[in-house]
Amino acid sequence: MSVILEIEDMGEKKESRSNASAPTIVETYRDYIPPQCVLTIVEDLLKTVPPDYIRGLQTIVLTNQAAKTRAQKQQKVWTRNRKIKLVESLGYYSPAWRSSRATITLHIDNILKDTRRGELVIPFVRYYPFASVLYHEIGHHIHAEHNPTHEGKENVAEDWSKKLLRRFYRTHYWFLLPLLDPLIHVIEVGRSSDRRRRSPSGKKHPDASTTAENK
Repeated sequence: MSVILEIEDMGEKKESRSNASAPTIVETYRDYIPPQCVLTIVEDLLKTVPPDYIRGLQTIVLTNQAAKTRAQKQQKVWTRNRKIKLVESLGYYSPAWRSSRATITLHIDNILKDTRRGELVIPFVRYYPFASVLYHEIGHHIHAEHNPTHEGKENVAEDWSKKLLRRFYRTHYWFLLPLLDPLIHVIEVGRSSDRRRRSPSGKKHPDASTTAENK
């Protein structure tokens, strides 16, 4: 796995941890510095994904809204039965197209908007906000490249997300195995309750279920 870091206006670029079997992680932010733990969290989440599932996935981009071009800020994508602005999504999957290989993009600033300040310091809890998005998008990749079905894309991606999430927690927190499902349920209920409280109108935050089709 290789990691490239680019922070605009700070002149920093770093590449490390090369592994040809895993996608390259690229950090590209503008006027934004993410928590230091974000890169490590994403790396840990990738370690438990079977290599065959991410074959053909070239890059995982960690970015923020401000780093998008003007055209990208205007672009809209489908999420289930509605369109949203690309920059409002938590993440999206760009399938392989012609000479370009598949890419996953995570909007770290958007993900953290739905995250309580204390969650990032609790080892078990801090993985969930990123896992739910990253694994959903990997689910789109599995569906597109390795296991196409006739079911709805978003339902398939969400099923894979749940499978990969539980695989991660079973592997990373094996000593909590009897408590895993109840703990995950508590996290899910808590985050859902927080979103409803922040959106009294009932409008949902744009979720991770977006696929950006290449033209």
